[in-house]
Amino acid sequence: MKMPIDIARPLSWKNANDDELLMLQCLQGNILKGHGRHFTANIFFTLDPAKASAARRMLRDLANFHLVSAYRQLLDAEAFKNAGKKEEGGRGGGAFAHLALSVDGYTAIEKADVAPADPEFRRGMKDAGSLRDLADPDVGTWEPEFRATIHGVVIAAHETASETAKLADRIRGLIEKAGGTVFIQRGATLRNAAGEGIEHFGYVDGRSQPLMLAEDIEEERKRTGTNRWNPAFPLSLALVPDPGVENDPTAFGSYLVFRKLEQRVRAFKTREQTIADKLGLKGAEARERAGALLVGRFEDGTPVTLSDEARGAKPPNNFDYTGDPGTRCPFHAHIRKTNPRGSGGTDPDLKKGEAQERLHLMPRRGIPYEDARREVHPAELPAAKDSKEFARKVAPKLPEKGVGLLFMAYNSDLGRQFKFTQAAWANATDFPVDPKGPHGLDPVIGQGPLTPNEQKLPKVWDGKDMTDGVDFGGFVHMKGGEYFFSPSLTFLLDL
Repeated sequence: MKMPIDIARPLSWKNANDDELLMLQCLQGNILKGHGRHFTANIFFTLDPAKASAARRMLRDLANFHLVSAYRQLLDAEAFKNAGKKEEGGRGGGAFAHLALSVDGYTAIEKADVAPADPEFRRGMKDAGSLRDLADPDVGTWEPEFRATIHGVVIAAHETASETAKLADRIRGLIEKAGGTVFIQRGATLRNAAGEGIEHFGYVDGRSQPLMLAEDIEEERKRTGTNRWNPAFPLSLALVPDPGVENDPTAFGSYLVFRKLEQRVRAFKTREQTIADKLGLKGAEARERAGALLVGRFEDGTPVTLSDEARGAKPPNNFDYTGDPGTRCPFHAHIRKTNPRGSGGTDPDLKKGEAQERLHLMPRRGIPYEDARREVHPAELPAAKDSKEFARKVAPKLPEKGVGLLFMAYNSDLGRQFKFTQAAWANATDFPVDPKGPHGLDPVIGQGPLTPNEQKLPKVWDGKDMTDGVDFGGFVHMKGGEYFFSPSLTFLLDL
């Protein structure tokens, strides 16, 4: 008899009991730990409702022959790690695939009666109320493919672009044979000289992730410590019972948020340089020092609350904002907005406040995209002494559009996690609530009107005097997206 899985704590997969092992074998990969491949083909599909039986058969075939379980993903990653191949740039586990369905997708396969109940999932990302709540752009401005009804997505991934393309072609063939139509959005990792993943503005991305596996938590403890920031989170941060499977306590799924975020790199970096000039910063690192105040980390990942310069070491994550009243890391800095680490003031008692804040976090699995080819790698921008030199020497080499981030995150409650962090943190000028603001929008992902002089930066690092006229925002544009649910392999195999 199967016993209930305790999802109120992290899981040690290497010491899992029989039921936990079965849960990992039924759970899709990428949820508890990122798949780690360098290239992705995000295969969005729309099914023919008149061919629901063929569509269900196709989903069974995907589950049987392509989708990767959490357990297999972990075994593959461990094998390659032990062989020393991943660190040397070898294959990180071979082909990988993960499938998620929208609420309309459940209807298209005649399974609307077991569609997940999350109200945001049921409404969909195009819902007028959702657009208003998130300050998202009108659907008419989205890319055409995202304006249409999307029934599901397959995240196909591999270590090279050619292998990923071959995998995507095989999966596309299965979907089209079942009467579906497909469009593919490709993604590829970007890395700096130290091998850290970065995004198109040039900053280390994804360093601070909620960890739900005991082995990852212990590795982080050994790496940088966990006394200031505890990265351990329960499985319940991402997992919910799969409503499509009856009487099986080992069948779990997760809600997947997908958003295509275009990054206006030229405008972003130009404004960084302007602010560096405004603050009187000099030297080759002036622009990056200004950017660190806005992002909360230097480009190499060094937290600005810990240092006034990039340290060039592995980016630490064992820190909080104790003793930093916005004089080192401003309250509106991106990483402080999206993870206040107990400093958001949501509860008078810091520890309760931190516990409350932690409920809103989510494991993120984004990857950069490059629809328009870049002339210069984001980690290799030349320095400029001021805005005039930047405009002449650097700006013309930077993309104005066509590059960005494919934001993906797994949630157990879309309203409490993704929607809350975007609407109540990133978009809210009065967050954090203590001290009283306004502090301004998140300068990276904040959406809504940018009120002049709400965002303030310290004139000098750790100084109390603040500078006005440093407004920053509007450089990330949402081009489309959807809410999905990643069902258990149990559900898919039984279709």
